[in-house]
Amino acid sequence: MRGLLFSVIMLSLVAAVSADFTLESVHVTITNVQPDGSAQIAESVKFLVKGSLSQQLYNSALESSSGLSRWSSTIGLSDVKQHVNPAVVVIENFGLQPQPMTGCNPFLDTCHGELRMAYSVKPVYNNSIPMDGTGLFALDDYKPRTIRYSLNPEALSFTSTEGGNTLLGPDVWLALELPQGSKIIEVNPSATSAQDTAEGKLFSWNDMVLARFSVVFEVEESIDKEVGTFFTDAFQNFQATLNSQHGMAFLIILAILIGSYIYVTIAKKKKEE
Repeated sequence: MRGLLFSVIMLSLVAAVSADFTLESVHVTITNVQPDGSAQIAESVKFLVKGSLSQQLYNSALESSSGLSRWSSTIGLSDVKQHVNPAVVVIENFGLQPQPMTGCNPFLDTCHGELRMAYSVKPVYNNSIPMDGTGLFALDDYKPRTIRYSLNPEALSFTSTEGGNTLLGPDVWLALELPQGSKIIEVNPSATSAQDTAEGKLFSWNDMVLARFSVVFEVEESIDKEVGTFFTDAFQNFQATLNSQHGMAFLIILAILIGSYIYVTIAKKKKEE
């Protein structure tokens, strides 16, 4: 029994070594940036699957609902991963959607495979306070109703140059969608492309070294939203007080104050009459 198990393991290792996958493209898109610096990330990794052995391995992983680590070891490409730094951001709600092979060519014995990933990222918190240097963005609410966002390059995980700068190959794209109404302060280096979307402005970088990579923008909150947020927070604080151990005492004091105000008001009116 042990000999059979060992043989199966060895055959799997040989198959993985013999498998032939070639990277075609990587797309990493950051959207839905929130006031706390959290954001949504969608990734697409496409590759060429060459040979029947590779195709069998792909289908086996697809049918067994494998996780990202299994796909990474099966395909053997460094870009089969999350392109963020787990030491700098907290990854939540991760979803992996491997796609069935498409565009198969029986003469060349090739197919095209794709892994899609979606997840959210937020800063690392310590006692409800975001830790410095963590998160996808550094935040600065330096004036009322305005938040300045600065992209944190340390939160990204792509190939790096010897100098520590992010290197995007000709088949790797990084895209960032700014919130609607954003005021752009700095974008360096210049994006490969920029386009307007229904949600805001989308910047994309490809085939370059992101030396001194910097994206800084501001979002100003409307007065209506600020007022709404104030009353929402006030109501939530009121609810929290009522639900606390001193809630009943607070209600009694509040009732006394309101009753006293009404009594004084009525007494004053009677005196004036």
